[in-house]
Formats: sequence, C-alpha cells, structure tokens
Amino acid sequence: MAALVKLVLVCVFIVVALRKKVNLGIAMFVAAVGLGLMFGMGPAELARGIVASVFALDSLRLVVALLLVMVLESVMRHAGFLGGMTGALGRIVRDRRVVAALLPLLVGFLPSAGGALFSAPMVGEATREMPVSPERRSFINYWFRHPMEFVVPVYPGVIIASKLLGLSISTYVTLTAPFFAIAIATGALVGFHGLPRAAWAARDAARATRADWVALANGLVPILSVIVGAVAFKLDITLVLGVVALLTAVYARVSARDVAAFAREAVASSIIFLIAGVMAFKGVLELSGALKELPAFFESAGVPMALVAFAMPFLVGFLTGYAPAYAGLALPVVAGLGASAAGVAKAAGAIGVQPSVGLAVLGVVSGQAGVMLSPAHLCFSLTVAHFKADFAGVYKLVAVPEVVLVAAAAAWAILR
Repeated sequence: MAALVKLVLVCVFIVVALRKKVNLGIAMFVAAVGLGLMFGMGPAELARGIVASVFALDSLRLVVALLLVMVLESVMRHAGFLGGMTGALGRIVRDRRVVAALLPLLVGFLPSAGGALFSAPMVGEATREMPVSPERRSFINYWFRHPMEFVVPVYPGVIIASKLLGLSISTYVTLTAPFFAIAIATGALVGFHGLPRAAWAARDAARATRADWVALANGLVPILSVIVGAVAFKLDITLVLGVVALLTAVYARVSARDVAAFAREAVASSIIFLIAGVMAFKGVLELSGALKELPAFFESAGVPMALVAFAMPFLVGFLTGYAPAYAGLALPVVAGLGASAAGVAKAAGAIGVQPSVGLAVLGVVSGQAGVMLSPAHLCFSLTVAHFKADFAGVYKLVAVPEVVLVAAAAAWAILR
C-alpha cells in the first residue's frame, strides 16, 4: 500500500507540473529524484542510476531517432510535399467522405503539434456540400488526425512506448495495427453515418493529372519508407529515419545548409531533455524496487491487473493531453505489473505472444483514449474553435469510438 501511495503522489506531482506548463523533462527529472528518495535510495546511488539510465545505449538511440523525425518533417515541409499531397488528393478521390477522412489522416503522417488546425480548412472544404453539423465536421477532422499514432513510427509516443515496453517497432506495430483499423472503421461510422449518396458523390470533380499523382507520392513515399523499413524489414528505426531523411533532402534538392539548420533546430528543441527525463524516471522506477511491491498488493486487494493497466495510462493521458507523458510515466508501471514483452514477443508478430502483452496493448490504447478525450489536447480545442462547434457535442462523438477501442483492448487483454 505504501508503494502505491508514493507512486500516486509522484503521478499527481507530474500532472500538476504539466498543468502549470512545466517542461515534461524537468518534471520527470524532479519526479525521479523524489521517487528515489521516498524509496530509500541514497544520493550517490540515485545519481548513478539516473546517469546510467540517461546515457544507456537505448536512450541515446531514442534521442537520435526523434531528432531525425524532426529533421525529416522539416525537410518535407520546406519542400512543400505535405501541402502538395493534400491538394492533389481532392482531385484524385471522387468520394467526398473519403477525401474528408483522408486529408487529416495524411496530415497525421507527421507528428506536428496542433496539426489538426492545418487540416481543418481542408475538411471544411471537403464537407462544404455535405449536410453535416459543425460538431460532425469537428469530429471528422479531430478523429482522423490521430489513428496514425497507433502505427506510424515517427511519433514520439510510439517510439517511447515500444522502448519502455521492451518491444521492437515491428512487433509493437503488429500489436497495435488492429486498433488503427478499429479507429478508422468506428470513426467512419460515427462521422458519415446516414449521409445520402447525393451528399458525398463528387462526379464533377476535376480529373486528376500526372502532377497530382506525383505530388501525392512525394508526400507519401518518405513516411511509407520509414514504415516499410522499420516494420516490414525490421531495420533499426534510427538507421531507417537517417537514410530516408537524407534521400528525401537530396530528392527535394534541399541544401546541406538548410538540413544543417533543421538539425540545429531539432537539437535546440526540448526533445533531448524530455527523453532524458523520461529515461531517468524509468531507471529510478526500476532501481528503487517500487514496481516489485505493486503486483502483490493489487493481487491481495483483489484489483484486476487489467483495471490497473487501463486506469493509470488513461488518467495520465486525460490529465495531460500528451502521449509522451502517459508513455513515459504510466507504461513503465504497466510493464512492471507483468506487461513487459521483452524477450516474449515473437519476431513474426502477435502469434505466440504471452497474455501479459495484452496488458501492454491495453495500456497503450487506454493512454491514447485519455489523450483523445483530454480538454488539454491542443488539437481538440483548435478544431472546435475553427468550426465554431459545441464542445460537449464533439466530446460525445469522440467518446463513442474510444469506448469501442478500449473495450476491444480490454477484451483482448482479459481473454488471452
């Protein structure tokens, strides 16, 4: 019980710190120190543990991978690939529903903060002649902006979660891919249910040209290359990102000076300190012995492991509206409850995976649900404001597919 109280206090501190706009990396470092001291670690032991965790090879590779993600995104934006891709889509696809869903989905290939604001005008134009309310337009833009966070290994949340759960990127994506599909299917049902054919058939759209297909390929190929390299060929994500970023810059004729500037901007960002704080917290969480006491306590209290795996990531995600926060803070706890998949998942994918991996997936899905339902999520507030929609109305629409996703993950975790 004492271990649980201490961990709850640490969680509360981090959530309050984030609500006060404290940098997540700083909050995690302070939490790591506080956690170590509460569990009786001496200053020297605590310092050694933090340094070892921050400078571990996996931590350094994680930092490099996320820096390369930022460079790749900057190259693609500088080259105009993202804007060209979304503009071409409207001339290639004849179904307005597909266009309205694909526009934010394609924008979601890149992890831009508040990216839903970029796609909102496009969704508004795609649905202009469709009889849908501002609330449904908001839902379509907001919802389809985010399914990529389950499967695209350029998102910090995906990379951090896979590392902390002990999963390779390919295995992680294999496990989360069904929930990407569920998110698309449920989003389509909620967003487009009941629309008559006359409202979405766009036969009068201009015929696509070769230039449109080239523009679409320019936007899709770099990100798809990352996915294919890391997931299908199981190559190291850092290597794949570096090669793709370099080739994209060469193809787009982005100068070496500009690429160097993008790299400096990435290094100067808060991402390095964020990862350092997350890894410091993870290291202290393991070294302090805090996680060893929890399974026995929950078992004696009769609390199902699935409930714990749902509640902690969901609450952190909901209170912060930030995927790296639930991944860095809650998923190590879920892993400590028996959900770590290190050395368990088979290289071929989910076949043969032990039941504890179900808890890991439940933690990811519930954490993402908390982020999506959080009032602190920037994309949510920006979308609602753009379409001048009723917040409660959009919230109800978002809640429906999230319930389906969490229920599916919980059923899978319990029944395996």
